[in-house]
Amino acid sequence: MAEPSNADIAKMMSELTKSMATMQQQILVLQQAQPPPSTSQSGTRGFGFGEHTGDRPPRFQKLDFPKFDGKSDPLAFINRCESYFVQQRIAAEEQVWMASYNLEGSAQMWYIQVQQSEGTPSWRRFTELLNLRFGPPLRSNPMGELMACRRTGTVAEYQDRFEALLPRAGPLEEVQRIQAFTAGLGPPLSHDVEMQNPQTLIVAMSLARKLEIREQSVVAATMAPPGASPRGPWPSGRSRLAPSPAGSTTSRPSGAGSAHRRSSSTPPQHCGDG
Repeated sequence: MAEPSNADIAKMMSELTKSMATMQQQILVLQQAQPPPSTSQSGTRGFGFGEHTGDRPPRFQKLDFPKFDGKSDPLAFINRCESYFVQQRIAAEEQVWMASYNLEGSAQMWYIQVQQSEGTPSWRRFTELLNLRFGPPLRSNPMGELMACRRTGTVAEYQDRFEALLPRAGPLEEVQRIQAFTAGLGPPLSHDVEMQNPQTLIVAMSLARKLEIREQSVVAATMAPPGASPRGPWPSGRSRLAPSPAGSTTSRPSGAGSAHRRSSSTPPQHCGDG
């Protein structure tokens, strides 16, 4: 086999140089098309606790699903379920299954009847049926019931009733929430809270509890007898039945003293003398 000539070698070298230049250009194009690595602190490490993947929210693997036994208002259970669905990105077709799996007691027996009568409902239908079965009695005017709520005991008891009615009254502005709560306190406590001009409902509730303590202190001081001390009703701090100090004169009833003096100064008289 004849050895390649210098011309052939030069031609091969030229073709190899062109191939390498083409490859370098293709690599440069690929590098420019590839997006830069993310500079976020979360990185791209799977779905660990509290970690982000791109622009998606963190996925909390240790978050427990809520349970419901039918002994409380289902509104809180529904709210926690929907928060879980959003955070864990649960598909719509799996939501009712997950919620029903975590029902207990009478709530579990109720759902068995729902499945037998109409199959697996949608999430919206599931929440409607759950509210009808375990929620408070149906209200034709939930806003009116909220406005009719009045304090009859402590502020804490009134606050619990108000907060139970508030979510079912529909969306309200913050000023409307404050006015409804303050009106239900009743005077004079409602006037005292209004004078402080609270800007949020939580501040109005805190003010009402503090002013209630002051009101109770004033009432207790008004009902205390005048001159009362922690040791007893007598200003001296001792009972009036306590023995008198040595050298003091003990008062006696006037009648008893007069009788004693007459018996000592007048000699006894006998019938028939004279």
